[in-house]
Amino acid sequence: MIWPGGKAFAFTVIDDTDSATVENVKPIYDLLYARGIRTTKTVWAYPSRDGIPGQSLSDPEYRDFILSLKEKGFEIASHGAGSGVFGRDEILAGQELFRAVLGDYPRIFINHNVNSDCVYWGSERFSRPVALMYALARRVLGKSRVKSGGSDPNSPSFWGDVCKQRIRFIRNHTVSEINTLKFDPDMPCRVKRKQEYSNYWFSSSDGQDADMFCRLLTRDNVDRLAEEGGLCLVYAHFAYGFVKNGAPDPRFTEEIGYLSSLNGWFAPAGEILEYLLTQKRADTPRGTAKELSMDAKWALDRLKLERKHK
Repeated sequence: MIWPGGKAFAFTVIDDTDSATVENVKPIYDLLYARGIRTTKTVWAYPSRDGIPGQSLSDPEYRDFILSLKEKGFEIASHGAGSGVFGRDEILAGQELFRAVLGDYPRIFINHNVNSDCVYWGSERFSRPVALMYALARRVLGKSRVKSGGSDPNSPSFWGDVCKQRIRFIRNHTVSEINTLKFDPDMPCRVKRKQEYSNYWFSSSDGQDADMFCRLLTRDNVDRLAEEGGLCLVYAHFAYGFVKNGAPDPRFTEEIGYLSSLNGWFAPAGEILEYLLTQKRADTPRGTAKELSMDAKWALDRLKLERKHK
């Protein structure tokens, strides 16, 4: 891949807003800004309804923080109306609140947990054989069934028609490979069976908490990423242990320091995904066979990761 400005590789983060407060994520953004790394931060429009903590755009302190991030060049994306059950009218009102605060509708939407407003989520994320395995695994582990009311016209939480109009990119697979493009060289791409209520889908590298992030961004991995000229699009929760005693985890500080010393393109996820679209020779939707292949690769990666950390 040829990156803008003669950069050797690309790197960004999408920060899931679960449990996020100004106090427990601001030190991370201060560090990223100081190092010249612009990333993507997701937000909720409304306070949580199901016990999962975190501030939202309805909180004046948090709203001011989010606006300050935008002014510094960070991208703000949507994690839905909030954590819990929301109906169509509330979901659309949440989108309007997002636009009123930030000036436009979100370009990126990230499905949240087991929310009723999820779009093509849960088992619907995957082609049929993998979907059945996924549903069985969740049942065996005693986890709640993930609903996809956002893409179900019969659901009170349906908003797929609006999602198609406004949302450009949605995340699907998350894998342990640092070079996200190595796993998913076609990203972002359309998926044939999901075209009615979505546009482009993309994959991410797994840095969900501070420990996993630091395991992902070892110097050896970062050096390999640069050598391959790849893209690392990390999916993380900065509220999950990245800040200790009011300061960034020293491991994270060291890794970001090394990363930022290299010739990388450090732009928000939406900007990088738009660039990848300009490099495509064709915009052919991913069909059944290719989708199954990608889903199988994802499932194998998750199994290997599970065994590795047992």
